[in-house]
Amino acid sequence: MQNKYLLSVDYGTQSIRALVFDHHGQLITKIQRKVVSYHSEHHGWAEQQSEYCWQQVCDVIQQLWRDSNIIPAQICGLAVTTQRNCMVHLDGNNEAMRPIIMWPDDRRATNFPKLAWWWRIAFTVVGMSRRIRYFQGESELNWLAQHQPDVARQAQKVCFLSGLLNYKLTGQLVDSVASQVGFVPFNYQTRQWCGPFAWQWQAISVTRAQMIEVVEPGEVIAGISEQAAQMTGLLAGTPLIAAGADKACETLTANGASAHVASVSLGTAATISVTQSQYKEAFRYLPAYPAVTENSFINEIILQRGFWLLSHFIEQYGAADKAEAQSLGIQVEELICRRIEDIKPGCDGLVVQPFWSPGVIYPGPEARGSIVGFTPGHTRLHLYRALIEGILFGLKQGLERLIRIAPDEIKVLRISGGGSQSDIVMQMAADIFALPCERIQTFETSGLGAAIACAKGVGLYESIDEGAKAMVKIGDRFEPSSNARAYRDIYRTKAAPLYNYLKPFYKKY
Repeated sequence: MQNKYLLSVDYGTQSIRALVFDHHGQLITKIQRKVVSYHSEHHGWAEQQSEYCWQQVCDVIQQLWRDSNIIPAQICGLAVTTQRNCMVHLDGNNEAMRPIIMWPDDRRATNFPKLAWWWRIAFTVVGMSRRIRYFQGESELNWLAQHQPDVARQAQKVCFLSGLLNYKLTGQLVDSVASQVGFVPFNYQTRQWCGPFAWQWQAISVTRAQMIEVVEPGEVIAGISEQAAQMTGLLAGTPLIAAGADKACETLTANGASAHVASVSLGTAATISVTQSQYKEAFRYLPAYPAVTENSFINEIILQRGFWLLSHFIEQYGAADKAEAQSLGIQVEELICRRIEDIKPGCDGLVVQPFWSPGVIYPGPEARGSIVGFTPGHTRLHLYRALIEGILFGLKQGLERLIRIAPDEIKVLRISGGGSQSDIVMQMAADIFALPCERIQTFETSGLGAAIACAKGVGLYESIDEGAKAMVKIGDRFEPSSNARAYRDIYRTKAAPLYNYLKPFYKKY
């Protein structure tokens, strides 16, 4: 393996990265390019052209050869990880029939398939009818069948962005089971498409024939095609290895080999998760997703609007902060973290409930965001800190649920995502969770997770679990401070009860 490396292509919400790792998990070089996340033709829509996404992949790999000392012959394998639930409809030539519906899209179907009477009775008996209807409404496939029925009917295949990029690279329309997270008829327990009589086929407007082949993480999908080699500069035949979606790869890096660890991702979306070998559901009908690690499952609680909230409020109200950060030559988030350090825990009574986007199970479909406790003494800095506290409190509620099914006592949190780059946020997390919080040796945790799957696929390790133990190194550790007691009281008396207090109000809307 001397001078042989693993290439991860990580297509995120705000940027795409080409990341080169060695077999010890060391990041050798990184190329990052900003991307246009999506376009909104109508309010709430989030769409992007498939050719734009593919061109970004080509461009970032080509830039890798230009701006680093890495040459194509040094790449022994590559893997792709992308943002989840970005839906693509393909024609008979595997060309996109319409723009990709990206994951932040908020449109909802209002007409959807009618379940058989026995399923309707069953869901009524268990009190799940309302949530099943919400699930159907959230399905992009149902929206398309309602508003663009010709596309839905004529589409030969339906897949996610990850599957499309795999096809563009190899000519094989194949995806990883660890990338199938979305409103599709996938059986997460068996790690394959639902059986022919499953209720999901009745609930969602799609057929089994339209779904693409899926393989386990760490398996070779195919070699890079001649056409992709010309567009990317990769050597034709270089093996493309199945990895998983971004959160699955992050979770592998954080806790794939450690049962006593919970993984926290402080990205555009914020998640907290545990990995276990048995399939269990934290909430009834909230599935455990396939992990990248062999024969394992991820129990995940997600806040769809995680650190996006901070970025959103900076964009709306932080013009002065952006200007000051620019004059200092630093990122605006770094400036804000410096400014909020002196604000006391609890922000003088200001509490944010970060449910800007509802969920099927947690939070419920009625959920909305709220900011409670404003006084004339509060500034936008109080609001910034309250936003971060609110996200962490929301994840703490998720952890309490995950602890019930975790295979071992959770003793430490490993944190990744943009928020983890701030020492202030890391210390706040340690205090709010009252647990030690650790970073990994690199902030590129999704890319490292994909590289671990790649290392197994090219034969460097016998298993992904073995690769994770060898390639993941622990970085900085933050212990709970004297603020932990104050946060414990704030959580118990204000943050935790707030949702139930406001739930009747939310339901009116």
